Amino acid sequence: RLSYKPDRLIISAVSQNLVSLDIWDHAEGINYETAFDNHYKYTIDGKGKITLEHDVIPQGLMPAWLPRIGLQLILNPDMNQVAWYGRGPFENYPDRKTGAKIGIYKSTVQNMRENYLVPQDYGLRTDNRWMRMETADGIGLEFRGNQLFNFNVQPYSTDNLTRSRYPYQLLDYNGITLNLDYATSGVGCTAISVLNQYRVLPGKYSFTLQIIPYNR
Repeated sequence: RLSYKPDRLIISAVSQNLVSLDIWDHAEGINYETAFDNHYKYTIDGKGKITLEHDVIPQGLMPAWLPRIGLQLILNPDMNQVAWYGRGPFENYPDRKTGAKIGIYKSTVQNMRENYLVPQDYGLRTDNRWMRMETADGIGLEFRGNQLFNFNVQPYSTDNLTRSRYPYQLLDYNGITLNLDYATSGVGCTAISVLNQYRVLPGKYSFTLQIIPYNR
């Protein structure tokens, strides 16, 4: 239940066809004892390609480990075609991925649903070099990182997915939730919690993401 507060914004022209935006904000918890400081540096060229350098630093009281660290984007609902170069084709997590081979896969947001009895986060794909989201007409965005990353896509808002206790409570969202994770904790199993080596520990994380628009 974090709320985001902007702190500072600097816009500058690097060259005739290159603009940079530096944004600082912080995401604070409801008790003001927990926060994450963010610095986003966007560099945008004349063709619409975005290079995003993101630094995140935890502040204050933190749990022993975090579910994930990364970015969340809300995309147009028409961008429901998914392709990725990573592990697949089925969902896989840092502690459950050795059976998922590295390859190039395609699917749709709807086909990547996992019908768990109790609604919960689902559908992660790990160790990706790139992933794409596009419309049926071939208009899309390609995402590339400076290191391997994880992602999942869902036709629900995170708030709806978190609050739902039964599948009938899930409501299709006017958008697609795309989570791009620099690090994701494992899922453990019924008898054993997530092992230490698969936990995302609080600390500084830095990641560089390229967002490349295209039209086939």
